[in-house]
Amino acid sequence: MILTDLTREQATEVTAKLEEAGVKLASSYTPVKVRSMACPALPTCGLAIAESERVLPGVIADFEKALQELGLQDEPITVRMTGCANGCARPYIAEIGFVGRVIGKYDILLGANLVGTRTNRVFREMVPLAELVPTLYPLLQAYRDERKYRNIWRLL
Repeated sequence: MILTDLTREQATEVTAKLEEAGVKLASSYTPVKVRSMACPALPTCGLAIAESERVLPGVIADFEKALQELGLQDEPITVRMTGCANGCARPYIAEIGFVGRVIGKYDILLGANLVGTRTNRVFREMVPLAELVPTLYPLLQAYRDERKYRNIWRLL
């Protein structure tokens, strides 16, 4: 929900009412969750060959745990997932993109940037859903340890 043209007082009142009603505001989510996106995929889309919308919340939860362990929980990393190569959730311009190849397996694409001046490249192909985050964990460690010294994406 996007509300526009509110005065500061109105915004404060609306925010208070939403919080009273138990609605989580965007500010209460981690940066990776706010920046994540999935296409509808199965069973809605006739082009989908893998899950996306229904499995991304679990992938993001695992990803958030990994980021927390590595002290990267506040990093604004963009993650996008699609159920086929058509890319409706724009995984090709995400820092981390998951593209469904068959049910339960995804290509991992890495290295794009948020402003869209660089697209990503295939990092690994046909990775099982349960192995997406474990596959990325060593790269996240390298990002944490070496990001100040060089562009980690150039290692790909």
